[in-house]
Amino acid sequence: MQTIQQLKEKFISDTESVLKDFGKFKSLSEDQLNWKPDEQAWSIAECIDHLVVTNKLYLDEIETRFADKQIKTDCSKTEVKHKWLSKFIIKSVDPANIKKVKTFPVFMPSSSKHTRQVFANLNEIQNALINLVSSAKDLDLNKYAMSSPAAKIVKENFCDVLEIIRLHDRRHFNQAERVFNHLNFPKN
Repeated sequence: MQTIQQLKEKFISDTESVLKDFGKFKSLSEDQLNWKPDEQAWSIAECIDHLVVTNKLYLDEIETRFADKQIKTDCSKTEVKHKWLSKFIIKSVDPANIKKVKTFPVFMPSSSKHTRQVFANLNEIQNALINLVSSAKDLDLNKYAMSSPAAKIVKENFCDVLEIIRLHDRRHFNQAERVFNHLNFPKN
């Protein structure tokens, strides 16, 4: 059993950890950030931009829902309840799942050459998410729901969303790290 409070603490801790881990790429040149192992693969910068695009869509909706109403509970005692379809999504974005998953068009990174600004964008979005989750002290995240940005018919509660974002962020850090460790990655 996981409580909403435990989920929020894990989300904040893991989000801070992923931000720190992405920091290891800040000293790379823009050419290195944009290098791809092949045309079908993403660069480190595209992995980062993908998280910015994706998490911004979720952040905007969470902010809207929290402003609409306040559904309260004791988060230290209320158990997380993931929806059936969300359990499938959570498994698909889990970093332990090494199977490649096709990205929905709404979540695609921009195809332009990226600058170091991607790091500032990631920090801004991730810190906004951390602040929002921190401020939701006694909100029952099981009772807040939204349509998935990828498919409006898919409903996710905010416990689902936090778990999806948390695992998805780590999955794409791992992807960026594989690019960095690629045999042909440019050394400067």
